[in-house]
Amino acid sequence: MFKNMSHIIIAAFLVALGTVGSVTAQDVAGEKSPLRVGITPNYPPMIFRLNEKITGVDADLARRLGRELNRPAQFVELEWNQQIGALLEGKIDIIMSGMTITDARKVRINFTDPYLKSGLVAAIRAEDASKYTSAKSILSGYPAVGVIKGTTGEAFVRQNMSTSPRIATFSNVNDAPSELTSRRIDVFIHDAPAVVWLVSENEADIRGVWDLLKEEDLGWGVRKGDDDFLKQVNSILQRWKQDGTLDEILRNWLPAKYLERFK
Repeated sequence: MFKNMSHIIIAAFLVALGTVGSVTAQDVAGEKSPLRVGITPNYPPMIFRLNEKITGVDADLARRLGRELNRPAQFVELEWNQQIGALLEGKIDIIMSGMTITDARKVRINFTDPYLKSGLVAAIRAEDASKYTSAKSILSGYPAVGVIKGTTGEAFVRQNMSTSPRIATFSNVNDAPSELTSRRIDVFIHDAPAVVWLVSENEADIRGVWDLLKEEDLGWGVRKGDDDFLKQVNSILQRWKQDGTLDEILRNWLPAKYLERFK
């Protein structure tokens, strides 16, 4: 009894100090702590809500990773621009939210090995399919462009399409179809998995231009200094790639043609 009570007192003391967020995988009671997974669930098919349940590629992978580590996945919902800060502050252990690996982000955090090849593509109105047929036609066509704020899509557009008559930013991928059909934008540029999903849901109104504007890799974010944890996750990911686990999960959410193209 007194041993258990001491654990409770220590845990309460850590909470009071505000340091519980930095407790390692082995908690004060000698049991594995939950795997706190940072997510922004507005990115189907990677991570999103379906019937009030967190679901998608990263959700399935996070739950599987938690089982492998014997640390049940605990999703922590954050705004996209809060993800890296929450990781650095010890509020989460890993970011699994369809994050693109970039040199700028590597300055602040480490990334696992890539788990999905991706890239930036465009969604357009179905009636404009003959007008925008390639990446070149989009980059040289001076369309009004929509992007998700704070993403690599926004960075690409501001660097390469600054002469566009309008660059509109919004926070939810699901707003893109209505932005297109209402003619507030002509083109929506975002990660390929999200555009594939949008087109499949709105095939009567929008089309995808599958010519890549930029190739990218997706990875999971880990704190610098958590080297053992990073090695552990990479080892599991490598095994998943070899035994077919990763392909099996990806095929639940993405068309086979997409996966073949981005291998």
